[in-house]
Amino acid sequence: MNRKNLTSAVLAGLAGVAGIAASAQAVNINPDGLGQVLIYPYYTTRGGNTTLVSVVNTTDNAKAVKVRFLEGQNTREVLDFNLYLSEYDVWTAALLDGSAVDTECNITNGLVDNQGNPLEGADGGQCGVPHLLTTDTSCTVPYLFESASTGPGLQSFLPYALIDNGSQAIDRAAEGHFEMIEMGTLVGSFAAAATHASGVPANCQALVDAWTTSDNPLLSGVWAGGAPLTDIEAPSGGLFGGAAVVDVTNGYMVSYDATAINGFATVADPNGIALHAAPGTIEPNLNSGDVLDATVFGDDGATIASAGLTRGVDAVSFVFMHDQLMNQYSIGGVAAAATEWVITFPTKHFYVYEETSGSATALAPFTAAWDGDGACEAVELEGIYDREETTIVPPPPGETDPIVSPAPPPPPVPPIQLFELCYETNVIRFGDLDSAGETTEILGSKNFTNFDVPFSDGWVQIELDDYADQGGAQSRDALGGLEGLPVTGFAVQKFGNANADAGLAAFYGGLYEHKGTRKAGS
Repeated sequence: MNRKNLTSAVLAGLAGVAGIAASAQAVNINPDGLGQVLIYPYYTTRGGNTTLVSVVNTTDNAKAVKVRFLEGQNTREVLDFNLYLSEYDVWTAALLDGSAVDTECNITNGLVDNQGNPLEGADGGQCGVPHLLTTDTSCTVPYLFESASTGPGLQSFLPYALIDNGSQAIDRAAEGHFEMIEMGTLVGSFAAAATHASGVPANCQALVDAWTTSDNPLLSGVWAGGAPLTDIEAPSGGLFGGAAVVDVTNGYMVSYDATAINGFATVADPNGIALHAAPGTIEPNLNSGDVLDATVFGDDGATIASAGLTRGVDAVSFVFMHDQLMNQYSIGGVAAAATEWVITFPTKHFYVYEETSGSATALAPFTAAWDGDGACEAVELEGIYDREETTIVPPPPGETDPIVSPAPPPPPVPPIQLFELCYETNVIRFGDLDSAGETTEILGSKNFTNFDVPFSDGWVQIELDDYADQGGAQSRDALGGLEGLPVTGFAVQKFGNANADAGLAAFYGGLYEHKGTRKAGS
């Protein structure tokens, strides 16, 4: 090899190494399921459902984690606290309706709503109020295991952030999604306080005291007193988690893995702001990371790098961008099948709600701002197929022979039709609209759109980028070079066997993550 070629080879090699280094600092979804940030696309306490929650620390470092539950319409925070995991620790909880603990619907807990009225559900007492229940001793601040709003380990969801011109009823919090964000690696005395001995943390009170404030600043805890990075180092990842929706009455459960995001933050204080924030605050959030680049795998397996992103949340959105969404459905038949899709936009409020977007108009790729009732995105139901590739097709163009009157009905229209996804967490119900109630049959969702499909089994394709409305053909602006919308979710199916045994019915379920395509912007 001559000197010139050798130089070129070395430079090419260095460029390759630089590319690897750069991608290592980019936000990405880890296909192996471990990350700094976990996105759980759905929870519900409606329809007799309980949602089980878990998070696992796979590392030999103690960790500080923000846990945040977000209602489904405009992602307003309904419960937030700090979780401190010991090395190799697991934390679990259940989300359930208050009727599970208040069967007579008459328990008051001393909390009030935004108008100063007792915090009660639609049926009075705690019935209709979503709650978190944990029997896990891992440290939280506040320490929910020992004390919470309704009793030890039992914390009601709260309506105080429902001040966005939408409904202020706590029922709004009965479905949504949630996130866990690693705030840093614990070291020193605070790591020792969170570490378990014989299955119990050494000193959770020390962590509570560190966030305790006082009128006398000298008496405030060290973290509350202005030094939140004391014994906190940069996030190191290694978290995974999952959730399950359980209908105990009908003996039915489906579960999913949380989406794990890596590369979210490289230091403990991105942009000079500590990730380790006080419980009960909106910090940190998905816009708190210091990494403004992101990478995804394209449909051909090649990596696609973002371009021109200016906010941390844009990098998170980029890894969820899809121009088409696809999944299966099954309804009716001898198995009494039912299908519902969850479609969640985990970053939507950073683009459509002025308080978090900083803009009175929607930011790309979204097109509609929150108006109190929703932020409706027009999308197209592009294809409905059965299991043998049959679909509804328009008649071929050509001449039409004369006919006698009365004329037969026109042929079915093509399955391309416009509909809207108005919330941050949406549910699609498959089935006859006439049979739909106020809530869906499986998830109990009120935030749902109905698809009256012509086949009992098959698959559906949804277009998230181009669409046509009264103004003609429309196309969303790309984000970081990708078109469509940042989306996640799954299809959930339920089957029933009324004759499992004499006098015994049985139910079965399945959960299938959505599939999608990515399209680079022109």
